[in-house]
Amino acid sequence: MSAPAKEPGDGVAMIDCRHASKLLSRREDAPLGRADAVKLRLHLALCRHCRNVARQFAAIRLALRRLREGD
Repeated sequence: MSAPAKEPGDGVAMIDCRHASKLLSRREDAPLGRADAVKLRLHLALCRHCRNVARQFAAIRLALRRLREGD
């Protein structure tokens, strides 16, 4: 019997930018699990490029909310 397939970064505290961007996108749809949230938080603390992407996601989320509310 083989082990289940793992996502990139499973079992490792540090993730790469590609995995971080996937987690940022997934976080827009639903809360992340505890392990993924910790991995993403650690990566964002160390990577200014991914922090910028996270800010862009936040700006888009805010713009969509305002559009939906009619502001």
